[in-house]
This record gives sequence, C-alpha cells and structure tokens, in this order.
Amino acid sequence: MALTALAPPADRDPGAVPIVDTSTAGKPLGWWGMIGLIASEGTLFGLLLFVALFIRANNHPWPPKGIADPELVRSGIRTAILLGSSIPAFFAERALRNHRLTRFRTLLVVTMVMGVLFLIGHALEYLKLSERLTPTSNAYGSVFYLITGLHAVHLTVGLIVLGYVLVQGMRGRYDTGGEPVGVQCGFLYWHFVDAVWIAVFSVLYLSERI
Repeated sequence: MALTALAPPADRDPGAVPIVDTSTAGKPLGWWGMIGLIASEGTLFGLLLFVALFIRANNHPWPPKGIADPELVRSGIRTAILLGSSIPAFFAERALRNHRLTRFRTLLVVTMVMGVLFLIGHALEYLKLSERLTPTSNAYGSVFYLITGLHAVHLTVGLIVLGYVLVQGMRGRYDTGGEPVGVQCGFLYWHFVDAVWIAVFSVLYLSERI
C-alpha cells in the first residue's frame, strides 16, 4: 500500500501537515487487518500445540494412567461437521458476489447451524470427560482443556460475526450488490477457525491413538 501526500489546497497553510491518502488499489485495509489477526492467532495456536507435543514427549505414558485415549468416532463426526461448514460458507460468499441474496442468507444459516452443532458436541464431550478429567487434574487435562477451550471461544466469536452479517443481510444492507470488506473478513475468520481445528484434532486426538 502506498501512502501519498496530497498537495494542500490553495487556502491551506503551506506549513501544515499534509493530508495522507491511505487508499490502495489492492485489498482494503480491513482485509489486511484480518490477515494480521489470523497470523497472530495462528501463531498462538501453533505455540500451544508445540507445548502440548513437548509435554507429551517428556511424559510417559501419555495420556497418564487412568485416562482413556481420546474418543475418535464422535469427535470425528464433529470434525467433519465443522470442516464441512466451510462449504456453505464458500458458496454463501459466492452467492453474495452474484447478488443472490436469498441463497446467501440460507447458506449463511446452514454454516452457523453446523458451527453450533459442533459446539454442542464439544460441550457434551466436556461433560463426559469432567467425570474423570478436569483442567486441574494433571498436565494432560490442562493442555487439552486450554487448547480445545480456546478454539471453542474462537468459534463462538466466528458465530457472532456471521450472526451480525446475517442480520445486516436481512436488513437489506447488502441489497445494492458487491461484497463489503466486513463480509470478506467474517468468512476469512470462519475458514481460519476451521483450519485451526484440523491441527488441534490431529495433535490432541489422532496423534494420541498412533
């Protein structure tokens, strides 16, 4: 992005600070801001997963005795639902670009429902695990609840963002056509949350059964 100093108007004090034009022919600033957020949050998850692997490498057995290996069937179904939610999200964004507003709103609702289903399954898993494993039980419990809980928080934020986009769509905010940067950022964030879960599921679920 180039910052261009505009010449001051004729009646402007020549010694005044020049006006800066922050426009750019490429992606809008909001889009780049979301990319920066995704990069920082992705780094955070990467560090936490590294910690999980480091602790695992220095503790045997893992999970500790008395704690069953992660369950894969129901968690796998939840994973398929969450990752699958990126499909209607992709087509919802495409529908908005093509000014197919009814399709856009419908697919957005489908995306959100799939996200909610994932969170419900997550909560049920926590309820079942809490009978024998809590965040303070041991290092395994601390790592598991911290990383999966942080992801659940990010997913909740994503649902709130998509909910806002849906409300604005129902109020006719996007009836004039085009795709506002806020909508782009909302879908970018959702795809990011889905992608992060692939790493979380691989480290905390799949790798524990290898």
